[in-house]
Amino acid sequence: MKQGKSNAMLHAGLIDSLSPMRTMRQMLDTMDRLFEDAMTMPGGTTEVRSPWDVIEDDNEIKMRFDMPGLSRDDVKVSIEDRILVIKGEHKSEENGENNNNWGKRSISSYNSRIKLPDNCEINKIKAELKNGVLYVNVPKVKVERKVIDVQIE
Repeated sequence: MKQGKSNAMLHAGLIDSLSPMRTMRQMLDTMDRLFEDAMTMPGGTTEVRSPWDVIEDDNEIKMRFDMPGLSRDDVKVSIEDRILVIKGEHKSEENGENNNNWGKRSISSYNSRIKLPDNCEINKIKAELKNGVLYVNVPKVKVERKVIDVQIE
């Protein structure tokens, strides 16, 4: 009988409007709806903008990385064995000035590694951070492919 009573109490907790389980479920449902609403554009189309983008043409590869809250001193761009390495980190803390003694803490971190193709001029790569967006331009060298016909015997 005890087990039946505990099951009834558990189910009552899910129905009770003051139950912590119900409150958590409502919060998760609300977060799901907000996320879905943020991704759905008018007309029912879904558009998600990634925090990075790459455009390539015959002369160069252009990359864009969103890095909100990071300054030039917070970001490091390097090349390691033909791999473009982009790291960024910013930490800030403020003591609580209100009477609740809670301080503000903000941490922004970014780490990405991208293998570059063989036709890139790695010594001429340029990077610029403007308004929280890192732009990286990777010049490409024209590689002339030499075709040699091989005699079949």
